[in-house]
Amino acid sequence: MTVPSRMSLRRIPDALHLPVRVAYAASWEALIDVHTREAHQFVTEFAPRVAALEALDLYFRVTAVPEAMHEVVRARTLTALDLKTLPSPTELPVLTGWARLRLDLVLDLNRYRRVYQERTVALARMAGARASEAVIATHVENALELAWLLKGLMPVNVAADHYVREFALAAGPAQMVMQRVQARVASDELSAHFDEPPPRLESPGAGTPAGFPAAAAGGV
Repeated sequence: MTVPSRMSLRRIPDALHLPVRVAYAASWEALIDVHTREAHQFVTEFAPRVAALEALDLYFRVTAVPEAMHEVVRARTLTALDLKTLPSPTELPVLTGWARLRLDLVLDLNRYRRVYQERTVALARMAGARASEAVIATHVENALELAWLLKGLMPVNVAADHYVREFALAAGPAQMVMQRVQARVASDELSAHFDEPPPRLESPGAGTPAGFPAAAAGGV
């Protein structure tokens, strides 16, 4: 994903260049905000299992945060944390003394740690899926805002497709955004269809068949 200032204005009239550029920037900020909220919730929820910095790295692994947003999302998430109330990770059991020489205990502990780690990753993916849903919803609102701005210039689906391309959404999220945008506007678009006047089928001269000169209409 490129930054808003480099997103394309192709097919956009000159008079709308500034409003569309503002819409790009607003969409960008909305995405940063939702990622920051989701990352903050993620780090807080995983604090008993994973240290904050490690949890933040884990969030970036399970959620598709554009590379260009990484630093600002990371900075805003960290500054929003309340370190006084953030719990410390639970300490995993360790073997001490002669217990370290017992193979059965070593194997049991390694198994426990492996299962604990696998469970942490599974939970992270669930939380990442929740964050992705919030991001998709934000994309839908952003695309609708752009479609409203470009109303009359291009159809809603074309405006939404323009948004999807400029924000470089992957195929799966792009399809979800397009489907949800169309679902949101379906009723309005169907109503607007019947408001369109039908084409005029009669020739300018009343009673004259279309395609024949008025003077020749009466015959010889």
